[in-house]
Amino acid sequence: MTPQPFRSRTIRRPGLSALAVACLWSLGCGSGSATGGHGGGSSGMSSGGSSGSGGVASSGGVNGSGGTAATGGVSGSGGPAASGGTVGSGGSAGTGGRGGSAGATGAAGTPGSGGRAGGGGAGKSGSGGATGGAAAGSGGSGGVGGSGAAAKPSAGCSATTAPTPGRTTIDVSGTQREYILTLPANYDPKHPYRLIVAFHGGQYNDDWLVNGDPPQSGPYYGIQSEAKDAAIFVASQALSGSWTNQDGRDIDYVTAMVTRFKSQLCIDENRIFATGFSMGGIMTNTVACTQASLFRAVAAMSGRLPTTPATCQPDHPIAYWASHGMSDPTIPIADGQMARDLFMKDDVCIGQAVTMDANGCTVYQGCTAGDPVVWCPFDGVHQPPPFAGPAIWSFLSQF
Repeated sequence: MTPQPFRSRTIRRPGLSALAVACLWSLGCGSGSATGGHGGGSSGMSSGGSSGSGGVASSGGVNGSGGTAATGGVSGSGGPAASGGTVGSGGSAGTGGRGGSAGATGAAGTPGSGGRAGGGGAGKSGSGGATGGAAAGSGGSGGVGGSGAAAKPSAGCSATTAPTPGRTTIDVSGTQREYILTLPANYDPKHPYRLIVAFHGGQYNDDWLVNGDPPQSGPYYGIQSEAKDAAIFVASQALSGSWTNQDGRDIDYVTAMVTRFKSQLCIDENRIFATGFSMGGIMTNTVACTQASLFRAVAAMSGRLPTTPATCQPDHPIAYWASHGMSDPTIPIADGQMARDLFMKDDVCIGQAVTMDANGCTVYQGCTAGDPVVWCPFDGVHQPPPFAGPAIWSFLSQF
């Protein structure tokens, strides 16, 4: 059950004055960081083509001495084997013909060129290679609404007990760090859930995330209500209210949490996500920069690239969603565009951008299969977009 939230320590933002800007930077809003990487996702892995069939066996034939079965694929189920002839293998079951001397071995199809596991491709899995070893079809390209790869259950799916939801601490290199765990109603310890790690802004805290106080549109940026108990949420807490990632401490905190959740909770290791606003958006970008092999996708709101690490070098393409107010006086939209462009380059997005929906979000085509980049500028200031909940959940749930 969702825990009763503790009393919020929320500090209300006093508008968009110079005071707000000064406050954000005094709390470390200008020096963010983030964590994360990815697991698998929803758009299915392209199927590598079916093994080539072993060619139709030639009819009749003199009795042979039963040579070795030909290799290369699933054994053909050929008709009754003629006495002696070598059984032609390689080919889908049921391609039979009569037995006789062995037909030529069918070459196995070349694996499809699909995206990485769980890529959110709109296309279906690539079609199999033609009989006799033709190359397999390529996997679907990245996009919204892909079908998704199989879940990868964590070790916690075999645990006999589950942690109690609510506020708890974790030791990270001798420092006690806090977070709030929110489980789905009627949590099933045998069902692998998506995991969404949320980061608060510089003026806020983990209670603010759980309560859904303004400028959010609901708990966890409005994403929780859209998920409808399909995900486990974690409200993380910065040290001294600031995501600086000094000496890598915030990334260490995030990876320590994920390691704990894998062992204690039933999560899908292919579907771990991060999201955040403002300094939390910077932290989300830090996750994408440093943990792209652990986190499947991220959604950053009103953020920019981190200063720690000084250079963003993802070790893997990552699905990336970002929003930014066009009149943001705190973190200019140009900073958000710079982050977007870096992840577009990392995801090799070389196609033409097209408008995706009524919110004005744009999806960039031609990216690495399963790793789309979506950019959502909106008419606003330094705030999450009013469509954050449904838009982010729509993006994350495709994987």
